[in-house]
Amino acid sequence: DFLLARANQQVQDCDGIIDPDDRNGTVDFEEAFACIELLDSDGQGDDNLTEIETFSSQPGWREEALNTHYDANGPVLSNQLAPAGIGPLDPGSEPPPPPPPPDDEPVGRLKRKIVVKPGDSIQAALDRIKPYGEVVVLPGVYEEPGDEVNALNITKNGIRLIGKTKKNKRVVLRAREQSAQRNGIAVVPPEHTDCMSCHTDLAPPFPRRPGVPDGMLQETDPWLYDIEIRGITIEGFPNNGLFTNHVDGFTFVDIGSVENKNYGIFPVLSRNGLIADSYASGSDDSGIWVETSENVLVTNNLVEGNVNGFEVSNSDDILLVDNVARFNTVGMAILLLPDIFDDRPSAKRIDLKDNHVHSNNKDNTARPGSILATVPKGTGILMLGTDDAEVSGNLVEDNEFTGIAIADYCAAVIQDPNFNCLVDQDVIDAGPAFIADQAASNNRVVNNTVLGNGTNGVPPFGFLAADMTDLSLAPNGSCYQDNDYGTWASAFLFPGGPPACEP
Repeated sequence: DFLLARANQQVQDCDGIIDPDDRNGTVDFEEAFACIELLDSDGQGDDNLTEIETFSSQPGWREEALNTHYDANGPVLSNQLAPAGIGPLDPGSEPPPPPPPPDDEPVGRLKRKIVVKPGDSIQAALDRIKPYGEVVVLPGVYEEPGDEVNALNITKNGIRLIGKTKKNKRVVLRAREQSAQRNGIAVVPPEHTDCMSCHTDLAPPFPRRPGVPDGMLQETDPWLYDIEIRGITIEGFPNNGLFTNHVDGFTFVDIGSVENKNYGIFPVLSRNGLIADSYASGSDDSGIWVETSENVLVTNNLVEGNVNGFEVSNSDDILLVDNVARFNTVGMAILLLPDIFDDRPSAKRIDLKDNHVHSNNKDNTARPGSILATVPKGTGILMLGTDDAEVSGNLVEDNEFTGIAIADYCAAVIQDPNFNCLVDQDVIDAGPAFIADQAASNNRVVNNTVLGNGTNGVPPFGFLAADMTDLSLAPNGSCYQDNDYGTWASAFLFPGGPPACEP
C-alpha cells in the first residue's frame, strides 16, 4: 500500500497529516502509515483503519493466492498467499460492488466509522455517522464553525468519539474567536440542542425566557444511550466544556477541560457513567460536576485551579476514588442544594475513597452574589446536607480552612442574610421536604489521614478552622473512626471530639 500510494503521488499529501505544524517536505514512516490507514485498499467500502479496528481483518490481504509481496531487497512476487500468522484475512477475492443508495437515501449515506483529520469538521462526521458508530479524530486543533451555541452536538445513541494521540499530540477542540459558542461538546437528545430557546444566558444562574417553566427535563423526556468520548481536550469555552443531559450510559476517558469558565465536565440528569483519567482546570465554578445524576464512577482524575475541583450535587450512588484535587478553592464539594431539589430531591451514598485532597487555597473567583462565592477558600472536603456517605482512606492535607467538614445545609448558611434558610427563596420554593432533608445524616468518616489543615480560618467561620469540622444542628447519626488528625472543631454538638462509629 505504501508503494501504491507513492506511485499515485499520494504520499506527499501525507506530510503533516498527524501534526500540521510538522510539514517539512518529507514523510516519515508514522505519517505514511497514518495516511495509508485512511485509504480503502481493497475497495470494499471501508477504510483500512476501520477494517483493522472494527473487524479485526487485514485490509488488502486475500485468502486466495492473489496477493502481491513487495520486498525492499528482493523481487516483487505476484499471485502469492498471505504471510502466515498475520491475522484474519479478507475472505473475498473480488469485493462485491457497493449497492446503490435507496431512492430516499442521499449519496454519501450514514457510515459506521469515519476518520477525521485536521482541516475536516468533527461535527460533519457526527452528522454522517450511524447510531452506534465511531468517529476517530486525528491529532490537531479543531474549531467548529457550524453551531453558534455548541461547538459539537452528539444526539445519536451509541456514538464513540475517539481522539487519537500520536507523538504526544492531542486532539484539541477550541472555542472560535469572536464566536457566540458557549459549550464545547453537548451530549443531549436531539430535541434539546437549542439551549437558547429556553435561556437568555447559559451562565449561572441560567436565566429563563418568559414563559419557560422552572425545572429541568424529567424522567418522561427523551434519553440518549451509550455514549463514549476519549482523548479530547476542550479549551476556552465561556460556559461548559463537556455537558450531558439525559444520557444513560456514558464513558468519558482522557478528557481535558482547560479554561472552560463555568463547568468543565458536567453530566446532568444522567446515569450509569464513568469519568476517568481526565483533567480539569480554570473553571470559576466546578472542574468536574456530577449533578442530579445516579450511578457514576469518578476515578483517577486530576482537578486543579478551579473554584470547586469536584462537585457532586443532588445525586445518588456516586463513587469518587483515586482522584487528586489540588490548588482549587474547594477540593471536593458534596452537596444537597435547594435550587435543584425539584429536579432530584436526594444526595445519598456519595462515597469518597482513597483520594488525595491537598493545598486547595485558591482565592474564590465564583460569580459574585452566588452561594458558591460565600464558601471559604482552603476547604478540602465539604459534605453539605448529604446522607449515607462513606469518606474513607483519603489523604487530606494543607487546606487552610478545613480538611473534612460535615455540615447541615441550614447550619452552614445560618449567618448569611441572603442564603439563610428562613429567607432564601430557593429554600422556600423547595418547601418542607427540603427542610426535612437538609441535615447531613448517617455519614461515616473512617481511616482518613487529615493533617496540616485549619491553619488560617476566615471570619465569620474562623472558629471552625480545623482538620475535621462538624456543623450539625442535631444528632444525625454521622460518625468518625480511626482517623489520623490533629485538630477538631464543632459549633453546636460535639465540642469534646468527634462521635465514634458503632461497631
